Amino acid sequence: MENSKHKKTRSKDKSEKGKQRLKKEQQNNEVRQLQVPVELPGPQCEVRKSKSSCALSFDTILKYSRVGNIDINTLVDKVERKINHNICDKHKEKLSLYCQNENRLICSECYEICRKNNHSILGLNEYSNEISEKIKLILIKIQKEEMCNNEVIQSSLENKTNLKKEIQELSNLIENQSDLMIQKIQKSKINYLNLLKKVEIISNTAFDKIMKEKESKQKMIKQKKKQINALQKMKKEKKTIKLIRESNEIIQKDIEEREKEIIRESQRKKEEKEGGEQFDLKMNRKKLIKLKNGKKTAWNSSSLYGGRICGKKIYSRGKHQIKIKIDQFPNPNSKNESNLIRLGVIKTEKRGNLIKNGEYEGAYFFRTFWNCKKLESRKFKKENGKWKETIYPEEINFKKNDIFEISLDMDQGTIAFKLNEKDLGGWDILAGKVNFFAILEYLEGKEKNQITII
Repeated sequence: MENSKHKKTRSKDKSEKGKQRLKKEQQNNEVRQLQVPVELPGPQCEVRKSKSSCALSFDTILKYSRVGNIDINTLVDKVERKINHNICDKHKEKLSLYCQNENRLICSECYEICRKNNHSILGLNEYSNEISEKIKLILIKIQKEEMCNNEVIQSSLENKTNLKKEIQELSNLIENQSDLMIQKIQKSKINYLNLLKKVEIISNTAFDKIMKEKESKQKMIKQKKKQINALQKMKKEKKTIKLIRESNEIIQKDIEEREKEIIRESQRKKEEKEGGEQFDLKMNRKKLIKLKNGKKTAWNSSSLYGGRICGKKIYSRGKHQIKIKIDQFPNPNSKNESNLIRLGVIKTEKRGNLIKNGEYEGAYFFRTFWNCKKLESRKFKKENGKWKETIYPEEINFKKNDIFEISLDMDQGTIAFKLNEKDLGGWDILAGKVNFFAILEYLEGKEKNQITII
């Protein structure tokens, strides 16, 4: 009986030892599986345009990160579905923002609700940067752990012979620390799952960012095309406008020339009708000068000094000639005579002062003066209160039937004098309107000064 009892206890001991041995072998296998070197990417990984270009690729995760009963392919499919369908299920709008309170991507409609609830909202760029930093920290931590594990594995391989000798002690150690190892495995499993979730979020964010950039680039291209088309239209319009302006300018110049020609022709016809220049009865100082021959002949009406009279026509543009015939001028041999003739033009706005007060401002004229048997012939002008004159060295004597000519070029602003076709010089005059004027004066004698406009 005792032997049978001993046999039973021995068989029980053997079965328990066998179970323990199998358990230890399984644990050793698990340890060996954990000791397989895993080369994870460094912390410099950044999520880029697609999974093929990212250093932390989905293939790497599939190769090295299968943990427990979780199928990584399922997670990858989920991430890809999220990337391909980045639309809000509720509002059918693009997911363009991230709500920190609800820990999810939101659209513009969700944003209004979250804003009312005072939630913290981040842009995709800010959220992407935050997630990238967190992933970098996690990857650095994982890399450090892997480096430590690699060092332990390397040292264990170098001391393989010693480990064989101490296998019993190692088995006991594994048995005592099996729970701890299981906990670590579970923690690593949780870490990997969290990492996959974060990768999924970052992928969605990166995809949204890429799509946004693509849309913005397309908008920019469209805007540039519109601008180019607008510029091309503007160039065509500018060319058309330029041609129209040039043609208008040509037409305008032609019209102006025709108008000038019409004005000249009308002036010429008017002059022909009126018979040229005439004296103006209104511009006759105290009626001291008498007129005849259709207001074209003027002479002294009395022995008073200073008869002044203006022409009727106003000269403002074009070229004109005023010819005056000397009908009567005193004999230089007669005694005690003082006679004077002034012939020229004065600015229209100043002619009233000339007639009333004898003021010569704005006047340009030629003067011949007999006084005490001495002849003076000068050319004068007065502007801005200043006189300017030229004294001729030779005697220029007005005689009966002499023709004195005043030439005006109002476009160039000049006046010139001639006596019997002899050039007496002239002046540059200011632009504006002028009238012809004549001053016929004498002190004594029976002969009176007399001129006729021809």
